[in-house]
Amino acid sequence: MKSYIVTKDADVLAPDWLTVRINYKSIKYIYEFKDGHAVLKGVRIGSEIAEIGDEILFDGKRLSVERR
Repeated sequence: MKSYIVTKDADVLAPDWLTVRINYKSIKYIYEFKDGHAVLKGVRIGSEIAEIGDEILFDGKRLSVERR
């Protein structure tokens, strides 16, 4: 089981097992705009959103979110 704790720079430093699964439909990065620039809010996996500080788990087949 692999895990990753979402940080504010997850879109740049995410592990390979997560970045290869970003398909911009069911799994994507969620941004919000503050003072004219985009800030990462979290990662959307299906209908769940892993916010900063939450943990994303990968068991070899599925991604899941564990709240802090």
